[in-house]
Amino acid sequence: MYWQPNWFDTTQAYGSSWAGNYFRTDTRTGDILGITPQEAPGENYRWDFAAPMMASRHNPDVVYVGAQYLFRSTNRGSSWTKTADLSRGIDPDTMTIMGVPVGDITISANDGVSGFGTIVTLSESPLDPAILWVGLDDGNLQVSQNGGASWTEVSGNLPGAPDGTQVSRVAASHAAPGTAWAALDAHRDGDFAPYIYRTTDFGQTWTAVHAGLPSGSVLSLAEHPDNTSVIFAGTEHALFVSTNTGQSWARVPNTPTTAYDDLIIHPRDKDLVMGTHGRGIWVMDDTGPIAEWTQQVVASDAHLFSVPNREIFVYWKDTSYRGMAEYAGVNPPNGVEVTYRLGAGSGPAILRVHNSDGRLVRTMQVPSTPGTHRVNWDMHWGFDEAGDSWERWDDELLKRPLDRAGDFWVSPGVYRISIEARGITSAQGMRVLPDPISDLTQADYDDRETFLLGVKELQGQLQEQMDGADQATAQEYRGMMRTLQQALGLGGGQARQGSIGPPTQQTRDAVDAVRRAIAGM
Repeated sequence: MYWQPNWFDTTQAYGSSWAGNYFRTDTRTGDILGITPQEAPGENYRWDFAAPMMASRHNPDVVYVGAQYLFRSTNRGSSWTKTADLSRGIDPDTMTIMGVPVGDITISANDGVSGFGTIVTLSESPLDPAILWVGLDDGNLQVSQNGGASWTEVSGNLPGAPDGTQVSRVAASHAAPGTAWAALDAHRDGDFAPYIYRTTDFGQTWTAVHAGLPSGSVLSLAEHPDNTSVIFAGTEHALFVSTNTGQSWARVPNTPTTAYDDLIIHPRDKDLVMGTHGRGIWVMDDTGPIAEWTQQVVASDAHLFSVPNREIFVYWKDTSYRGMAEYAGVNPPNGVEVTYRLGAGSGPAILRVHNSDGRLVRTMQVPSTPGTHRVNWDMHWGFDEAGDSWERWDDELLKRPLDRAGDFWVSPGVYRISIEARGITSAQGMRVLPDPISDLTQADYDDRETFLLGVKELQGQLQEQMDGADQATAQEYRGMMRTLQQALGLGGGQARQGSIGPPTQQTRDAVDAVRRAIAGM
């Protein structure tokens, strides 16, 4: 059914089971409190089997639910006020099924229908809490510009829409207060055509934007908050996206062929979360590049999309493999994902990372075939002068590679990431953020980084001397090398996660001893 977070209070969430059974949950304790609007004597509330719910993004205390009325609570469901009846008031017994009056069918006349003339979709404007939209299963599509005090029915303005078709989704836009999207589902009438519309004037006029979509009822919509020209549409069969306000559509690859009952874009991370019918919950990480998609990007020989900021953090047993098969889902790749697009052509593609001082931090050869690619930088230093080659890590049991020992975390700060390919360099800035649950200071991170960079420099000096040393001296050098390797263990290695804090005094003293020994040779 429905779940809604309280967007301002992570300790509370709203849920529902069937036909208007709503509750509020304390996410810390599991406490569940029923908040279903109660009928007064003589009243009869009609609820859809999957009656909708919406927590306001403007007010932490406001929540909405819908029957034939829109109910609004200003105290998190403790009490409710309701609007006028927003339905067409049709008695389902007066309707026909395949041309036969329902009243003439004596067996299961309304089988599977918990109520008719009910609200099935809600939307609050992200720009103005007074602007509300509701869609009903009887075809009504209504908008209020004064917080629900009065309503305007606008379904008759949808060009080419069959009258009385269920409004499967309405979505207020981030573009302007009067802009919204609406989708219809006519499959109950044997019509499987897609219907998607967009308005910019509170529903007085609508533009059909479903041309080019294949047959399949539209069940869900999600507009990208960073680019209102980007709209995702989930149909009975597939997920589609348009980057030009619905003028053209493309099926999203690598997504299952199934019904997409719900879509939402995470407001912070911009991940697209897809609720499917029978194929689980899918997540498309970081849809930012889709929001940045333009004809200029397509025409470019090499383009690097914006790189998101990412936090340093240490996984508990981040190379664990025991019991992994018991869980679904995939852990995110180490560090930050980098998305780029290459045009026609050939030759290598190189990813480089520089810190704010201009020092080269990492060099990697990355895929160079034409098209869009997504790789990751693990936010660690790399010390191979020729660079290393990026490869996608794909192991069902071992979740993280073990061969990065000695390549330690960078310090929080601003970094420049660039892609060099086709004779072009495309660059973006990003920020590495400190661990949010650690009390380490910037000075602590910088101290650690400076220390470990010094250890790597000593390693190089010692290796040069070992290469020309006699056997007895080399044995002494090997003992020093072990000391340096132990110091680099601060950054973790193999199956040990290591620390993001500064070294102990004992480790500093051991390295200083090696430094003095090397200087005296």
